[in-house]
Amino acid sequence: MAGAEGKLRVAMIGLRGIPATYGGVERAVEELSAELVKRGHEVTVYARSAYSPAEPSSYRGVRIVRLPQINTKHAEAVSHTVLAMMHALLSRRYDVIHLHATGPGAFARLARMGGVPTVVTIQGLDYRREKWGMVARAALRRAARLSATGPDRTIVVSRELQRHFRDELGASTVYIPNGVQPDDGPGESPLAELQPDGFYLFLGRLVPEKHVHTLIKAYALVETELPLVIAGPDSHSPEYVRELQALAAEDPRVRLVGPQYGAQKTWLMRNALAFVQPSSIEGLPIALLEALRAERFPIVSTIPENLEPVTVEGHQLGLGVAVDDADELAAALREAVQRDDRQAVGQRLSRHVRKEYDWAEIATKTESVYREVRGDGEKRFSRPVSRVR
Repeated sequence: MAGAEGKLRVAMIGLRGIPATYGGVERAVEELSAELVKRGHEVTVYARSAYSPAEPSSYRGVRIVRLPQINTKHAEAVSHTVLAMMHALLSRRYDVIHLHATGPGAFARLARMGGVPTVVTIQGLDYRREKWGMVARAALRRAARLSATGPDRTIVVSRELQRHFRDELGASTVYIPNGVQPDDGPGESPLAELQPDGFYLFLGRLVPEKHVHTLIKAYALVETELPLVIAGPDSHSPEYVRELQALAAEDPRVRLVGPQYGAQKTWLMRNALAFVQPSSIEGLPIALLEALRAERFPIVSTIPENLEPVTVEGHQLGLGVAVDDADELAAALREAVQRDDRQAVGQRLSRHVRKEYDWAEIATKTESVYREVRGDGEKRFSRPVSRVR
């Protein structure tokens, strides 16, 4: 329950909606919101109507408000965020507005001007994503600055993001990572021919910065009968998806299975021989955390955000490869099959993520931030912004 300090009324803005059937931000907000509801708080998620069905009006105890958006690559998030912010401010029902991602986070000052304490969670440096053009990247870079300086408090999901905002912007942030949800049972295979411990798996959004194209090219260099399963949705990147489809068509061992959720996703995560994350940019990838919790052996690109969750007591586990190096990735795919410690590595990493990325602990830390910005028991937090140029 909410305890002696009382119930908090929180609005979550910036995601596509719940139930989470899209990406890491949606999964993170769903799990955090559900955990806060368990504690007696009132949580509302503002969902984009294009991604959220008309019913139900709540999910896992979380209230859902569906509002429209402009359905274009560049205007979708901005249009919905502004509309949701106005709705939240005019309703006068929230103690805290919690914005997610740097694009929506750019509007934090609007909430503060409306007198509502505001928190932004930054899941990654969106301006570095390869799907954006030069103008969009400039706008997202500015949004990142505003997300670090505009709200009452900024949360980042990885130590690397915390370092970036401290060193590059002189901005103070709070580190609270994403988490992993409990097991969902044994699951159900999406393809009859897949065998336990008998395929490689990539699961995530099909966007250029995930480097799925590099993975397919690397896999083509490997002599193996183990299929490569690629699961995930498009994200305003139709040309890239067509590129992946063309590459996959050249190799009958590649399985493009589309978005996978629920029992099918659970089975894939529990049964892959190795989980491959070859991305060039991340925040803290929830899909990787979920694979580690499921005791999968990881092959990851050596960016700090990927290495963070696979490092235990100073030791990097699994296999690391350079970004966009098909030869090195192919060698890692071959080595993973030969490793006789795959199970032991998977079990050790599973224990690690269960301890370090627990939603109950994450919710406790987030609740403390909410109470800080609301001013429970002390003067309300006020962020200095003069250090940022």
